[in-house]
Amino acid sequence: MNEYVIAKYIRLSRDDAASDSLSIPHQRLLLDRHIDELDIPGAEVLEFVDNGYTGTNLDRPGFQEMIDLVRCGRVNCIVTKDFSRFARNEMESGYYIEQVFPLYRIRFIAVSDGFDSRDHKDGTGGIDVAFKFLMHEYYSKDLAKKIKTAKRVLMENGEHIVGGAVHGYRKNDKGKWEPDPEAAETIRIIFQLALEGFSTSQIRDKLFEARYPTPSEYEATKRGKDIVPKCMWATKQLYRILINEQYTGSYVSGKQESSRIGSKSLIVNDRSEWIIIPDSHPAIVSKEDFAKVQDMLKRPKELSPNKPAQSKVSRSCQTRITNGERKSCAVPYGYAIDESGDWIVAELTASVVRAIFNMALHGLSTMAISDKLYEAGHPTPSEQFKLNKGCDIRPTNRWMPQAVRDILKDEQYIGTYIAGKTYQIAGNKKYHKPKSEWVRIPDKHPAIIDKEVFEQVQAIRAVSRKNMNRREYLLSGKTACGCCGFALSYNDYNVNRTYRCMKTHADPAAECHKMKVSADSLENAVMIIIRKQAEVVLGSEDLSEFRKAKAGARQMDDCERQINQLAEQRQQCYERFLTGEISRDTFQLLKADYTAQIDRLNTQLALLKQAERDKEADKKAVTAAKSALSETATPRDVVNALVEKVLVFPGNHIEIHWKFVNFAAGL
Repeated sequence: MNEYVIAKYIRLSRDDAASDSLSIPHQRLLLDRHIDELDIPGAEVLEFVDNGYTGTNLDRPGFQEMIDLVRCGRVNCIVTKDFSRFARNEMESGYYIEQVFPLYRIRFIAVSDGFDSRDHKDGTGGIDVAFKFLMHEYYSKDLAKKIKTAKRVLMENGEHIVGGAVHGYRKNDKGKWEPDPEAAETIRIIFQLALEGFSTSQIRDKLFEARYPTPSEYEATKRGKDIVPKCMWATKQLYRILINEQYTGSYVSGKQESSRIGSKSLIVNDRSEWIIIPDSHPAIVSKEDFAKVQDMLKRPKELSPNKPAQSKVSRSCQTRITNGERKSCAVPYGYAIDESGDWIVAELTASVVRAIFNMALHGLSTMAISDKLYEAGHPTPSEQFKLNKGCDIRPTNRWMPQAVRDILKDEQYIGTYIAGKTYQIAGNKKYHKPKSEWVRIPDKHPAIIDKEVFEQVQAIRAVSRKNMNRREYLLSGKTACGCCGFALSYNDYNVNRTYRCMKTHADPAAECHKMKVSADSLENAVMIIIRKQAEVVLGSEDLSEFRKAKAGARQMDDCERQINQLAEQRQQCYERFLTGEISRDTFQLLKADYTAQIDRLNTQLALLKQAERDKEADKKAVTAAKSALSETATPRDVVNALVEKVLVFPGNHIEIHWKFVNFAAGL
């Protein structure tokens, strides 16, 4: 590679294509002329082109390739037509021109703007350059706003139908939606089953039994792909279909928009900002049936055909429960029972409850609150219960976010007694009642939390749940089914938190069909394995010297120097052969000898480098082990630092894939 390298950067967006002065050939000609005028002898010129990419962000293949060479120190100068070709975002472009390029001593030239960083050794052009950046960024925002406004007008007139049709429809020659006979029939069946009172999980099972392909499988077969449909629908997929009013003939758009100009991240607009065009296309589901389904989805779950009715025996206790004469023997965390059986405030734990609500008022998440409780050394509710009974235990103080959520949503802390949440049939498992059937008795016992505070926390949690993209829990994003490889579904909507394999839920023949594991059991097992493995790593005999690796920087430098010397001698031998100083046979013998020595040194160098890598891996494993046993590390931090994936198999067998191989090997 030449000593001086010039990177020629060219960009053309779709909107710029209408101007000949901004075309790629025109930019190339302009830059080539300027590079010739620079008159740098022997300079190598590299060209990077991004055709059809916006300048509002830097996510462009040509740009990123050029920046990679910059970081490797293989570029000396960057030439572009003007600042807008480089970037239209002031902060990002200013970062590179003011911070990155001076750091790597790179000369930056914007030809049409008359800017050359060599002329501004003490700065980057001052107010003139900054003003140009602001103008380019303002132009992009103004253009984006005009395009957005124009598209919205077309949408409101029903002339701008974007994207593909939802499952059940297809686009005709005019770009309008029309029912796809086979897929539309599937949609009608889904809504009919919902109207009959079947849940999304029951609908999923029936679609599997009838072998109805999923939307993606149906589209694949339409495109001619030779596949065998598995027909494994997801409950979330069915729920999205059931709430999609486009099946009533209304076209809906404008649900989402970019968070900022040039960004790929989207934000969800309020429903009042959606564009809804009634009777835009033929309906598959009547508006009356759609409205009935929405009412059923909003109401608490009623008794399904598979759930037994409540027995008369349990109903006989209803009067005593309603009058508050029948009390639960279990009291919430923060309360105790006096001699008369009434609930009283237990100040030791009640102060923790008040602290939890106070942290929630200040916007802390349940994960952050659980970390704070751990740092403060508060035993968990189950641990506190055992301590109150006199059990000899050592509290871990490792609160789970679910325990915090249960406290924050329990209105018994404002003095309201709640009973009748479940019912049981002749010793069978318990069934949950709809909230409308719960028994609530206000001011039945002393309140720990004021009603105003409780309502404020519920409002904060409601907003938090609405804005939360996905829930965070201890093994969030870490669990997968060991049989089918599908990510496990986390369920914390009832008392018993679980991880489930939903991929094969509708396939009774699958090995992992309806596989379910207790979240508490799985998370505790993972933490125990981590701590045991950390103890093994820290107990290694060779810990102090990390295997006493003999490799060092000096030895590797010596090997590399000898390799370069032998390669140079081999080249000189070849030159002597060309000039006739030595014969071909002598040259081949010498060449073979030099090559053998170089191969031997390369092997030795590879071993030295591997030893250094092993040494670094050992250090990382030891550091990870120390953090796992640290008193200050939270469980979530430990799992994120050490665990790559947790595979769960039937029979509660688990397999942990570690981020550090040496941590698993125990050195």
